[in-house]
Amino acid sequence: MKKLVVTLVIVLGLLVVADYGAASVAEYQVSQKVREQLKLDEDPSVRVHGFPFLTQAVAGDYQDVELAAKAVRVGELSELGVEANLHHARVALGDVIAGKADEIQVDELVGRVKLKASDVGRYIGITDLTINPAPKDALDEPADGNDGSGSTTGTGASDPSRATVALDGSLDIAGNNVRVKVIGVLSLLNGQITIEPKKLDIADQALSDIPLGDVFEKSILQQFTTTIDPGVLPFSVTPTAVRVERGALVMEGTAQDVTIGSGGVTTG
Repeated sequence: MKKLVVTLVIVLGLLVVADYGAASVAEYQVSQKVREQLKLDEDPSVRVHGFPFLTQAVAGDYQDVELAAKAVRVGELSELGVEANLHHARVALGDVIAGKADEIQVDELVGRVKLKASDVGRYIGITDLTINPAPKDALDEPADGNDGSGSTTGTGASDPSRATVALDGSLDIAGNNVRVKVIGVLSLLNGQITIEPKKLDIADQALSDIPLGDVFEKSILQQFTTTIDPGVLPFSVTPTAVRVERGALVMEGTAQDVTIGSGGVTTG
């Protein structure tokens, strides 16, 4: 009996090694295909989730393939993060092993791009910019949700194309380097990200009690106002939502029934 137990342990160990070895082959194949499709300078990282891997491989159905590329250059942006999750990526085991996986069928593909605070800061000229999520009610007014200018200050929590963002950075105000905090609305518009500041706070205690005046305040807010084009989402997924993470702005979208092949990407 003892010998049988030892043998079983050895066999299970070999299966685990084979499992991860097979996973690495598949991950390399997907990485090469993604690099080709996205025209990247380096292979993106690829992770096939789920264990055992071989069960997925034999079925030709990989439950969740996650890929990520860092420091992608798009226009004036140089640190763009490009990520995607391929849910139920389907490709024959023989094609994967032979390196002939010329076409991958995906039931659902979630693509996203992440704009780091350092990239956004360089883009708008505020080099020490920080980005954080803001409370959903940070801009809500007590009564009708209107800020007096004819525009609604609330972001509409049910609208995935809008989010509330907190921006923090230093500006030159009357010859002084002053740190300010802005609460604004992050929106998705025609595949681009827009930042519309709504509320200003002076973080510098020495200047926080000095009235700036409407014109001067609007001038400061204007420095945070921008529209950024992060390019298309991976695999040409149509962007449908924006959100804020600590240190980054995120644009994402979901596509169903995607085919990734040598001729490009098709859906439906």
